[in-house]
Amino acid sequence: MSEPFSVPVTVRGYETDTQGHLNQSVYLNYAEHARWSLLQAAGIRQADLVARGVGPVALETTIRFQRELLAGDEVTVTCAFEWGTG
Repeated sequence: MSEPFSVPVTVRGYETDTQGHLNQSVYLNYAEHARWSLLQAAGIRQADLVARGVGPVALETTIRFQRELLAGDEVTVTCAFEWGTG
């Protein structure tokens, strides 16, 4: 895969904090959504992974905050797998 996979997400009101910003913990939920969307787009179903006793493992997650997100904002979340030797 040469380009990161991307998926659009719309910020929902219940995901925001009292200042109206996207709650910081929700960013990780968006990352997981992108990761599983990538697998689904590749034809890999979670049930098939479970049946084989395998699954993807996140060894590192990087979040780059570029601007505040508010309810109704649309954002593109990217995901890329890096394959190692271990």
